[in-house]
Amino acid sequence: MLIDEKKLDAEYKSLLNGVKFRVFTALSMPTAWFAGLHIKQLDDNICISSLQGGWRTQNPFKTMYWAVQGMGAELSTGAAAFAISKSMTKKIRMFVVATEAKFTKVAKGKIIFTCDQNSLVKSSIEESMVTGNSVECKLTSIATDSSGDVVSEWIFTWNFLVISGE
Repeated sequence: MLIDEKKLDAEYKSLLNGVKFRVFTALSMPTAWFAGLHIKQLDDNICISSLQGGWRTQNPFKTMYWAVQGMGAELSTGAAAFAISKSMTKKIRMFVVATEAKFTKVAKGKIIFTCDQNSLVKSSIEESMVTGNSVECKLTSIATDSSGDVVSEWIFTWNFLVISGE
């Protein structure tokens, strides 16, 4: 079995557990913990993350700092891959090799980051398992404000390599 679906569902649930996720971010990603990054939805199809506006995420102009937006967007594209990696017996190397961003509106208040391409993540990792080669996967995250207006669009190119040997 390449990806253990039961373990994968458990990993999704673990990342969705607010307390567990806060402890995880405090220990592994303290900047994300400080900023208040959360995962709102995560499954085989979609990941939605969020960040509150306010003093922890703002720039001197009282809008959300672009790099904080990048953190929220990256999580929405990478959480599924992280969960998949924890549900496999083989190790996986995964990292961002490129990113693009487009800012369309001032980001104020709560910002929601949506990536609805988790099926591409899974198929890319499965392709790497079968071929033994690294696979690049472009994933888009759309950031919206509380009125539903798009504030930024992000494209992250992830590189996945399933490593032979256990």
